[in-house]
Amino acid sequence: MSTTNHFDAIVIGAGHNGLVCANYLARAGLSVLVLEARNVIGGACVSEELVSGATWSSCSFIQGMLRPEIINDLELAKYGLVSKSPDVQGFGLWEDGDHFFLHKDLDRTIASIEKHSRGDGENFLRFASRMKRYGDVTRDVLLSEPPTRSEFLKLFEDEGEHELLQEFVLSSAGALTEKYMRSERLRGYMMFLGMVSTWGGPSTPGTSYVYGYHAQGEFDGILGRWGIPVGGMGAITRALAASAAAHGAMVRINAPVEQVIVRGGEVNGVVLKSGEEFSADIVVSNADPKRSLTQFLEPKHLPDKVRKAAEQIDQKGSMARIHLLIDELPKYVGFDNANAGPEHQGHTILGASAERYEAAWTAQRLGKFAEEYVIEALIHSVTDSSVAREGQHTLTLGVQQLPFDLAEGTWDDHKETWADGVVKTLCKYAPNLANHIVGRHVITPRDLQNTYNLTGGNIFQASMVGLDQLMDARPFSGCGHYRTPVTNYYLCGAGTHPGGGVTGAPGHNAAMRILADMRGDYSVRQVRTRAGGKTFIDSLMETGLGQKAGFHIAKSKSLRSLTRHFSKSKS
Repeated sequence: MSTTNHFDAIVIGAGHNGLVCANYLARAGLSVLVLEARNVIGGACVSEELVSGATWSSCSFIQGMLRPEIINDLELAKYGLVSKSPDVQGFGLWEDGDHFFLHKDLDRTIASIEKHSRGDGENFLRFASRMKRYGDVTRDVLLSEPPTRSEFLKLFEDEGEHELLQEFVLSSAGALTEKYMRSERLRGYMMFLGMVSTWGGPSTPGTSYVYGYHAQGEFDGILGRWGIPVGGMGAITRALAASAAAHGAMVRINAPVEQVIVRGGEVNGVVLKSGEEFSADIVVSNADPKRSLTQFLEPKHLPDKVRKAAEQIDQKGSMARIHLLIDELPKYVGFDNANAGPEHQGHTILGASAERYEAAWTAQRLGKFAEEYVIEALIHSVTDSSVAREGQHTLTLGVQQLPFDLAEGTWDDHKETWADGVVKTLCKYAPNLANHIVGRHVITPRDLQNTYNLTGGNIFQASMVGLDQLMDARPFSGCGHYRTPVTNYYLCGAGTHPGGGVTGAPGHNAAMRILADMRGDYSVRQVRTRAGGKTFIDSLMETGLGQKAGFHIAKSKSLRSLTRHFSKSKS
């Protein structure tokens, strides 16, 4: 084999975690090759022309969880990443026109929520302060070796936060929101993050963890804020690829891997489906763990117990996207804006209610479709006009709690009819759209597997509901520190700690583990067990008087600078 076909490390998959891992390895001086099966880099963090004349964030569509440490380490702004954060961050709407907005400015958010449900402005502030506290306690876990479950629980014990543990880890999304919010509709809106790629409903224990995991996101140093990459989510992976290339890494597309080569129990390289071979001292798979362990490896290379565990990884829980090219913005019920308004900027949740989530969960278990779904929506082109022609807009819809296998027929049989039903529901909230859809592209759970290589259509690569498949048990006990039983074969995808979403954390952590192993440091680094203690504001917000004072400060426009300061992430 020629020397040009040998690399220090090969990364399988040019999704964001694979590219993050490749970056850190290349910056450490390793020769790195990234092999991507598709004809475009990005994995599920990708921009594509799904409808002629427009660019779409095909799967993930918001930058809210990408770790700022990674953005800075890898100089992503230098390599082309530009993101914008709209003034309206969230918008909840119901069929009768009832609505509220989540703004960048907390005082405007509180005013909108109070208009929707008197008294819930203060309740929302209490919830937000608890959510921030959860983020402060757990944030160090994200960019670290996975802790044991005991170590994770000890974080809360050391901080005297047993109630916080119950609320954001062990409870359900329904119980979490019911504890704080008076309005059933506000609860339904807030439950959405707990339903993302889950096999369950609002009453399912552990869905509060899915909510809390998303709540750790930040943008521009502000907790809970998000942005939109100019050009779509593929701008993130393009910047990652450019950064990696600048440090010597090579990225090849149209290069699907057939098999990981193992000799004498040690990784030796990969062979592509084309038959081309590359040798390497280290191979890292960004593919989901089930595919990485049961498809890329011959059975003889894994102990029976490990192979059985890999085959039994829980990957239930999927979603779908419907991308609509429209030539008129939605005129939502209660609004009649001909031009872009606040209702077109934010991450929109339509018709949210616990009852609809529970009905969807019932249908999901039966392999059927619910009568109506809660719909998420985002109009990327309102914030970033580069993705569509003048006079057109890109409207992306999301539907959660979908079955991967159907009781009757396949997704290919029902794809367009199912999408028709979702669009019909959408038109209850924006009747004008019925005559203004000029193009459509549907991505079903099956498409997530067949096109985007996500086994089972799970965007997290493995379930995140409950602690059984989290921390050092992710993807399963005995394979939870990015290593596999094959020497120098590692995992770096969302199916490893800390999990899914466009965080970059699994890729970062896997690279740190690989570099430590190369130095001969095979010990498992311990996670920090202190979050730095409560701040004065944390303690104040636990008292009734403090909550009242905090509410009056937060709803004051003149004190915006103060509330922005307290909303920043803890360094």
